[in-house]
Amino acid sequence: MSAHRNHAAPGVFTGLPSGLGDSAERTVAALARRAHAFPELPSRPPVFAMPYPARLNPRQAAARARAAQWAELTGLTGPAGAWSRERFDRQELALFTALTQPDLPVEELLLVGDWNVWAFAVDDHFVTVKATGDAAGARRFVARLAACMPSAAAAAPGPRRRAGSPDPRHRTAGAPDPRDRTGPAQPQHPVEVALADVWARSAAALPPDLRRRLRDAALDFAAANLWELDNTLAGRVPDPVEYLQMRRRTAGTPLSTVLPLHVRGRDLPPELLSHPTVTALIEAFADNVDLRNDLYSCRKETELEGELNNAVPVFRHFLRCSRQTAVDTVTDLMNARLDCFDRIAREDVPHLAEEFGPEAGRTATAFTGGLKDWLAGDHAWYPRTGRYTVATG
Repeated sequence: MSAHRNHAAPGVFTGLPSGLGDSAERTVAALARRAHAFPELPSRPPVFAMPYPARLNPRQAAARARAAQWAELTGLTGPAGAWSRERFDRQELALFTALTQPDLPVEELLLVGDWNVWAFAVDDHFVTVKATGDAAGARRFVARLAACMPSAAAAAPGPRRRAGSPDPRHRTAGAPDPRDRTGPAQPQHPVEVALADVWARSAAALPPDLRRRLRDAALDFAAANLWELDNTLAGRVPDPVEYLQMRRRTAGTPLSTVLPLHVRGRDLPPELLSHPTVTALIEAFADNVDLRNDLYSCRKETELEGELNNAVPVFRHFLRCSRQTAVDTVTDLMNARLDCFDRIAREDVPHLAEEFGPEAGRTATAFTGGLKDWLAGDHAWYPRTGRYTVATG
């Protein structure tokens, strides 16, 4: 561990989620039948290290109002959506955005917040898909998501109130009703509606190369869930190396690392983005974020959802060890990857200016600072979200 590191309070393994959305609630019985339960719980909870201070965006209230409104307008909260309104509120997804993006102006913060809500909805949609085992339907779903992001950017249509839709006076100022779309291929599923809306508002302001990169990142995140689905249906536990490589995709690392740059109106040049230093920085960032999520969500995923795609069962299966040993191993790896990120940020990133020039060096430094904010905010969010917690008896 680095000598300067401050340790957070020990983490805890939390229980099962309550207040599931209507569609997810119907899958609990099917999930439980396929669960690979681990009866013994670890006696030593993981310790989550974090050397960077978390900061809260002062525009959090606007982000919270927007997230709830947008989830309702797109149908993500409701009978056909990912969540009930109660479950949505308990997750504190707007807080996640405000903590991981502490400096964004309000309009950019709301846009990133919409992307975050969409990404969490995709994740929970696949929980339902894994319960039903509909692999063919899942592939059609991912294909439809691609159709929701046309390569040619077009301005999002203005608000047009439909019968029974919420009063526009209760929307964020200037925000269209995402369900009001024209054209032959109107999205129907709430996740599709949400993506079509946030894509139209994002893509219109981007040059073609950045538009393509953002589209590819969103599709890669959605498609990577098919790998998890195949593992689940086959009862296959991946090995740790394969798992860590794929986990960066199933967690949406490209989306969460490139989107903040886009909304700030700057981008890393391709030769800088593919540089070994930046690649190693992003991978270390992703591994720390992803393993922290696996530790916090382990009980929810293994006991309720029968999930095999979690680092704890992956390492337990590979090492043929106890759950406690697997937890300790994942914790050590999570914190070691944070050490690696910190070393690259301090020692290697500054040298990029020598190779690419001062302007590229400043961009790389700003990019690294954004990742530090993301790490610190993500770390601070978990003790405050109800996404992975519920009292158990």
